[in-house]
Amino acid sequence: MSRTRVNTGFVAAGAINANTVLGDNVITANLIKTGAVGPTEIAAGAVSANTKLANGIITQNLIAAGNVVTSKINDGAITASKIAAGNVVTAAINDGAITDAKIATGTISADKLGTGFVNANTDFAAGVVTAHAIAAGNVGSSELRTSNLLTANTQFNAGIVTAHAIATGAVGPTELAAGAVSANTKMAADVVGAREIRIGNLAAANAVFTHNSATYAKAQLGRVESVTVGAANVAINLANCNIFNLTLGTNSNLNRPSNIAVGQAGTIFVTQDGTGSRTLSYSSVWDFIGGTAPTLTTTASAVDRIDYVVYSTSRIQAVATLAYS
Repeated sequence: MSRTRVNTGFVAAGAINANTVLGDNVITANLIKTGAVGPTEIAAGAVSANTKLANGIITQNLIAAGNVVTSKINDGAITASKIAAGNVVTAAINDGAITDAKIATGTISADKLGTGFVNANTDFAAGVVTAHAIAAGNVGSSELRTSNLLTANTQFNAGIVTAHAIATGAVGPTELAAGAVSANTKMAADVVGAREIRIGNLAAANAVFTHNSATYAKAQLGRVESVTVGAANVAINLANCNIFNLTLGTNSNLNRPSNIAVGQAGTIFVTQDGTGSRTLSYSSVWDFIGGTAPTLTTTASAVDRIDYVVYSTSRIQAVATLAYS
């Protein structure tokens, strides 16, 4: 079939009008003059939601201001690949247009934020900055604003503030709340020394001091140290106690005691064992009345008593009371 070329000169005026029906594909892109189709040439409803436009047809200057709003954009329609670099600037985004739901998880990273975008005045919602969001060592004293970040109401998790984090001398009476130190507070060893104790307070609580006289309202008991004598010589240690009980298992000599302290006084019980007939002699430091040492009772299981007072480091005055039943 041969094609007939129809020149515009052979088409009568009005021959083709708005009601003229043309066959499919009669009018192609190369038959339409650039700019010939304007808003008045497009019938109402000709372009609908189902109309597909070629890439690049709708550009920014073809969209009237305010015509594209959130209700006109399907969820997920605008992705990172759909936005040319530099096309979205702060002036083009309405306040509140970008919400959490519009930002994919992980989309905003450090390299997407301009230098200085987050500064000292940036407000973060509660819970946004968590421990795992802060690299170890990133928050130091220079990052903390003493005036407002750490206050009396600041709460720290258990274990955050440790002994090495508190400067020596930083905690004084004004830093301790009333009741902070109570009867149940445990102090480390050697924390409380003599200079931390007020003597007046202890005296009011009936504490006993070596430099003050004291009246005892209750019985004061002395420990009795028992010594079984099985050797030719025996020496007691006066630093251990004041009262001793010597059970003689053999003949022996009472040597000079160790740790003699002037003014110490006490008692020595001397008990015969089940055999009896045990004798006891004394070193020269023991000073009996008239210079005569006592002769102990030798009956089996007999008990004698020697009371003593240390007169000097080389002289212990003693009195023997014999044959207790």
